[in-house]
Amino acid sequence: MSESMINVFQPFVGQEERQIIGEVLETNWLGKGRFVNEFKTEFAKHLNIEPRRLASTTCGTEAIFLAADLFEFNSNDEIIVPSISFVAVGSSIIAKQAQLVLCDVDRRTLNVTAACLEQKVTKKTKAVILTHYGGVPCEMDPILDLCKTHQIKVIEDSACAMKALYKGRACGTLGDMGIWSFEAGKIITTGDGGMVYLKSDHLVKDAEEYLYLGLGSNEKGGIDRSTAGNDNWWEIQIERPGRRAIMNNLAGAIGLAQLKKIDRFIARRKEIDQRYRHELAGLPWLRLSPPPEKHCEPSYQFFWIQLNKRDELARFLRNNKVYSTFRYWPIHKIRYFGQKETGLSNAEFASQHTLNLPLHPALSDDDVTRVIDLVKAFGSKV
Repeated sequence: MSESMINVFQPFVGQEERQIIGEVLETNWLGKGRFVNEFKTEFAKHLNIEPRRLASTTCGTEAIFLAADLFEFNSNDEIIVPSISFVAVGSSIIAKQAQLVLCDVDRRTLNVTAACLEQKVTKKTKAVILTHYGGVPCEMDPILDLCKTHQIKVIEDSACAMKALYKGRACGTLGDMGIWSFEAGKIITTGDGGMVYLKSDHLVKDAEEYLYLGLGSNEKGGIDRSTAGNDNWWEIQIERPGRRAIMNNLAGAIGLAQLKKIDRFIARRKEIDQRYRHELAGLPWLRLSPPPEKHCEPSYQFFWIQLNKRDELARFLRNNKVYSTFRYWPIHKIRYFGQKETGLSNAEFASQHTLNLPLHPALSDDDVTRVIDLVKAFGSKV
């Protein structure tokens, strides 16, 4: 029997998800409702925040575009983004005709630093959208101090940082807005889905309205702008335009089942991370992603290595049925955005030398051994 492909990212679902989906089907209500609200409540507990600070949505990308709406990005604004960011971040900015300003990252962690940001700050800077790369927290205190000094909004792309902690606080809850993704390759999945944290009370209300046709929703998932109590209950009013980008009960139910396993998921990811570190350490032609600082607890979404013959290793692994990749392709190298490489030497280096190895709880010990053995076998030919 031939070996199956080892995926770089993969969801881990089972009987619990199938059972709770059945419960949703029995209610005969598949739209937003009880299961979504329960998921939001349980998610908030994992972040140690109040559920009222959160709004659920259809995906992390929708949440990124929502940020541009909530903070009213416009042509007079500059938004600083590390070049190692998800492509949707760049798209959300130019969609509002705001100025996309790219900054560099740390060469090893691939996280943005306060020093990288400070070089790009001007009087027009309205916001920073940072990424906790691979679930490893950025060094947030200096970033928050810098942004407070210049009255800059801090938006955390925590899509890969579910339950990652910086000095005991959950990533995504440190700035003005946090964003999580639950697509199939993330720490937990709802199939597709996203969650938003907002520091401001009024912005939570605004977010609910933007995400539900301008109407907003009540605790049962129903319309919040109707003339309920009147004879003509079908009449509605809105105060702003909006989209229909709400999570449904099927996604919420899967999320509830996944949350019960999240600590096991992260523990397994950490175990695999540590095996990679132990068994690949000391190879002279290979640099491993740096271990987390003592005051940080990552989510272990990615494990990455850096080497001169990155492309050759990736093809060697794929030819031996191990898939690898590089996330995220730098925004400055995407022609559509019309950006230049100037001052982005570390992001440029990462684009040529960095490779993400398989890391997910569905990996068996034998799978991990296979990846390690293949990397070492490639090294023997270097």
